[in-house]
Amino acid sequence: MRRPFWVVWLVLALLSRAALAHNLDTSYVRCVVTDDAVELRLTYDVFTLLKITDLDANHDQRHAREELRAGTPAIQRFLREHVLLEIDGQPADLGTGLEALWPNKDVAAIAAPDWHAAESLIVFPFRRTVSTPPHDIALTFTFFSQLGARHTVLGVFEHHGQTQEVTFTEGEPDYLYDASYTPSASQLASPKETIPAAVSRFLKLGVEHIFLGYDHICFLLALVVVGRLRDLVKIITSFTIAHSITLILAALKIVTLPQRFIECGVALTIIYVAVENLWRKNVTHRWMLTFCFGLIHGFSFANVLAGLGLPREATIRCLLSFNVGVELGQLAIVLAAMPFILIISRHRYAPQVKALISIAIALFGVGWFIERAFGLSFMPV
Repeated sequence: MRRPFWVVWLVLALLSRAALAHNLDTSYVRCVVTDDAVELRLTYDVFTLLKITDLDANHDQRHAREELRAGTPAIQRFLREHVLLEIDGQPADLGTGLEALWPNKDVAAIAAPDWHAAESLIVFPFRRTVSTPPHDIALTFTFFSQLGARHTVLGVFEHHGQTQEVTFTEGEPDYLYDASYTPSASQLASPKETIPAAVSRFLKLGVEHIFLGYDHICFLLALVVVGRLRDLVKIITSFTIAHSITLILAALKIVTLPQRFIECGVALTIIYVAVENLWRKNVTHRWMLTFCFGLIHGFSFANVLAGLGLPREATIRCLLSFNVGVELGQLAIVLAAMPFILIISRHRYAPQVKALISIAIALFGVGWFIERAFGLSFMPV
């Protein structure tokens, strides 16, 4: 690997805070359903809230408690307009907006480098009272045009001690939760999710994560577009081993690195591989390079688990299940791409077509790097 790549990476490390953040472009909702109320806890980082209203009025690159208090009415209005609640098929407002929860009472202001940090997430609670126990709860999010098409909401519905996790995206912005189910006495006495169910859930989350990770998909496409089948087996194997190592280390908090550092590193790996496709004809060495880059991608995969948390009683099994889900999704992407790659390879203009694909991937990588390095948001995905 050439020195300039490592120089840029080192600079990013020096500019970043050494704290593992939650996943970029991600917010959270917890919907607690009781017999007399529906409670919502909507959680956002400062960077996301700045897309709603100006929380840095004095432009000192610090978000203070006073600025949150001043901006809370505007944020609550925005949430009332774009978080739609239905109870038993009837539209309902979010109810009483409670005081926003500041993440750390000992911290008076959140500095700009921490605006993405998990320790800086701000919670906006709402409570909607009901006269009779609700049967169906529907949530719809309509703010993706304002917060970005890539924005993802990780949701949890809770009722009678039972929980159900849901992911909201621009493509799937709504969900209908059945609250009419009444658990048995034995289930109420032991409401925790069973280990097989948790393992299955994390397997599904792993598959979903790789399909929604457009940067990881671009990296895979950059690898396979010029490779031979024999080389691809070594490349994918080395990538799998590498990101499995760092995924486990990061998820268990044995090793933690700054979010911005990792996400910028992922973008740089995309740029490097795509550009290398343009000038290097022999890529037999790529399995070694892919192993190094896979270590970076593993940290990125681990970030999604920071917002979900791993069950204490099945941490290792759920972690491995999530990793298997990532591998299955990755394998599906490669298998889906291979027929098209083979068709292109037989065309007389194969080198030119592959070069155009690599250029397009490199441009996406540049866009993601600029976004992540400077805290911008302009990419379509």
